[in-house]
Amino acid sequence: MGGKGWLVLFLCFTLLHLPVASADNNAASANGLTDGVSSSGYVCDPDGCSPNDKRDFWKIQGKKGDIVRVDFSGSMSNPAWWCLNDGWIGTFTMDSVSQNVDDTNPSASLSTTLSTAGEIIIKVEGGDSWCNDGFDYTLTPSIDKTNRDSDEDGFVDNEDDCDDLVGTSTNDRSGCTDSDGDGWSDPDGGWGVQNGADAFPSEITQWLDSDNDGYGDNLEGYQGDHCQYSRGYSSADRYGCIDSDGDAYSDPDPGGLNGYEAWFAHPLGKADAFVSESTQWNDTDDDGYGDNWAEASLNDSRAVWEIGQYVGNASQPDACPFVTGTSFADRFGCPDSDGDTFSDGDENWTVENGSDAFPAEPSQWEDSDRDGWGDNQTVGAQLIDDFPFNPTQWQDTDDDGWGDNQTYGATQIDDFPFVPSQFRDSDGDGYGDNLTGFEGDVCVASTPEEVDNQWISRLDRLGCRDTDKDGYSDPTDLWTSHPFGFADAFPDDASQWHDTDDDSYGDNLEYFDGQTWRTSYRPDGCRTTEGNSTFDRWGCPDGDGDGWSDPTSYWLASPGGSGDAWPEDSTQWHDSDGDGRGDNPMGTTADVCPDVAGTSVGPSSGGDRWGCQDTDGDGWSNLGDAFIHEPSQWRDSDGDGYGDRMTGHQGDACPETRGTSILDRLGCRDTDGDGWSDPTENWAAHPFGMGDAFPTEALQWADTDRDGFGDLPLGAFRDDCPYVAGESKRDVQGCPDENGDGWSNDYGELSAAIAIMGEDPAASWLTYLLIGLGFLMGAAGALVVRMSRSRATMMEQLAFDAEMKLMAAPGIGAAIPQLIPLEDLPPLPETQGGEQDAQ
Repeated sequence: MGGKGWLVLFLCFTLLHLPVASADNNAASANGLTDGVSSSGYVCDPDGCSPNDKRDFWKIQGKKGDIVRVDFSGSMSNPAWWCLNDGWIGTFTMDSVSQNVDDTNPSASLSTTLSTAGEIIIKVEGGDSWCNDGFDYTLTPSIDKTNRDSDEDGFVDNEDDCDDLVGTSTNDRSGCTDSDGDGWSDPDGGWGVQNGADAFPSEITQWLDSDNDGYGDNLEGYQGDHCQYSRGYSSADRYGCIDSDGDAYSDPDPGGLNGYEAWFAHPLGKADAFVSESTQWNDTDDDGYGDNWAEASLNDSRAVWEIGQYVGNASQPDACPFVTGTSFADRFGCPDSDGDTFSDGDENWTVENGSDAFPAEPSQWEDSDRDGWGDNQTVGAQLIDDFPFNPTQWQDTDDDGWGDNQTYGATQIDDFPFVPSQFRDSDGDGYGDNLTGFEGDVCVASTPEEVDNQWISRLDRLGCRDTDKDGYSDPTDLWTSHPFGFADAFPDDASQWHDTDDDSYGDNLEYFDGQTWRTSYRPDGCRTTEGNSTFDRWGCPDGDGDGWSDPTSYWLASPGGSGDAWPEDSTQWHDSDGDGRGDNPMGTTADVCPDVAGTSVGPSSGGDRWGCQDTDGDGWSNLGDAFIHEPSQWRDSDGDGYGDRMTGHQGDACPETRGTSILDRLGCRDTDGDGWSDPTENWAAHPFGMGDAFPTEALQWADTDRDGFGDLPLGAFRDDCPYVAGESKRDVQGCPDENGDGWSNDYGELSAAIAIMGEDPAASWLTYLLIGLGFLMGAAGALVVRMSRSRATMMEQLAFDAEMKLMAAPGIGAAIPQLIPLEDLPPLPETQGGEQDAQ
């Protein structure tokens, strides 16, 4: 075999063992294609390669109306250099449509329009061509979604407001659910009635409710709203109009301002004649009193009239619903001739029932004693009966309750007609026995001692014992002291008599003793409010019982006044600096700085001490606040300048560990000082968290692809492929390196092998390949030389043997052997079973 033959065999053997990608030849598990993303593959007819993958299946999803197009581009995968005009052929199929492709027609496109959502199968199949039958191809899908109808409801997505929801709505939005089929879509989470959705999704005759009152705008539809733009809940006379009293009858609208037309009150129309009274709505006689009645006993008789109805609590029911009337005192809505509010009597309603006893006299209507004189005592009234319940008396000149009639048999006779109310003074104290008359004596049996010593009361009641002679009588079991009665609350103290708040401190601040005004004994500082204060003033409320009165608008608390600054705390009362913290050091929330106003609070309220200056108002005094100008921070346990309160301004995420991190979190350890905190158990490094993925490398902190190289394109740890994980380090860092030789895939296998051979020949596969090739070529050359020498030797031997035979022939004498030139020798026969030498 010649040298070229061996080389061809070696190359064929090598190519057959190169790795190839196996494609999916099962349609059921075909790989997916993505709109706008190219995918590549390789197919090869079994006749031309081994292993082989005759066909590849791909699939792409689409929805109704989509125009799916797939562009095919193919190229020879591995042309045989020894096979002249080597080419490839194949078929490109989408569903049932196929197109032939080959090396002269390497590009093709197929498209289809989906009538429903589904999956399209694409097949690429290799054919038998010349030598190598494999070819590479690229599929580039594209989907025209202009006419897509995702939910297949007849509305393309560009027009469908509910792409993935089957619907028939057309008015407010297209292609959304319309339960009642009126063209208006049902409301949902993102589309409410306020956006135009159907306000009545279950009622086909209604869809809009402009005033949102539950009645549809379509007047001709179910319960159509008569007042489309005026919210109302009437339902008896018309729907959806204002019903002020909630009785289902709408308010009248004579101008038609709220509805489609003028709407008058009953009886001119159907509207509510009583817009503020829910128990009445109709007024047949138009007198202001409603037709409904409140007495169940009238049900049978009133039902015959066929107006009004029984309402248990009906207001001002018209007793005469067919006759206009103005009466309302005895009964409503009946004739009242004299206009005194009492109705004229009739056969069914007499004086005994309450009708007017004087129907022609407007100033009288009742005569209780039936003496012909009226009960009405109003000034200016006529026929006034001074004794409406005594038929023997009717006039009283002095108006003392004793009648002028002196006739036999008369009662209530006045023995003192010129002294209107008195006719006897039994005890001689100057007050008449008639208690109800002028200066009536309350105590008609005063003793001579009381009269002689002028121990007689004159202010709270007349003619009773007054021990301290201040004008107010001493209390008794039947005449209690002030404030529960009118008697003297201090019967032995001439300076006090009233105690309005019943706290044992008198109301008088001073009194007149007959000669001059003097200060009263223990005057009550709060006369109308019970109290037991004793220090700043007497008798005022002292809620905490510390002796200092509670402050009021006119009695200010300390420091503005003397009142108790803490009326509910018995341990505090004064506040010298006015900061709301008491001066008593033993009291509640005692002021640590009593002479300097401050707003800091104590530990129990989240601060450090009470009543000291707190510049930022966070409760911590300036003496203890680590951040006196920042109200959201006050402590810095680790002293790193960030407050312990995580939710405050620049809150320390690691309050117990001093740190300088500022970017992902504040105040945590940052070993490399790049601003990103070191990761911890609870704070993962990037990309699983925000922590520094390179805690000891200041130029790196993020590692999006998690390959150990940082996203920042600087420094020794930079990642040249920050979004694709890789281990390359030689040409670029952090890029894919499938064979692990340190050189990225993009650098190329051969280029990497050459570079490695230059640095370390023993580490490069190319070194061994060249050595192997050199060995094979040397061996082939040696074989050729050896064969050439063997043939020459053979030729010489044959020539020698022929000459010897010639010399041995008869008649031929011995002669000197002569060599025959090679070109004069006949050719040798071919060896059986061998191969012809290469030419």
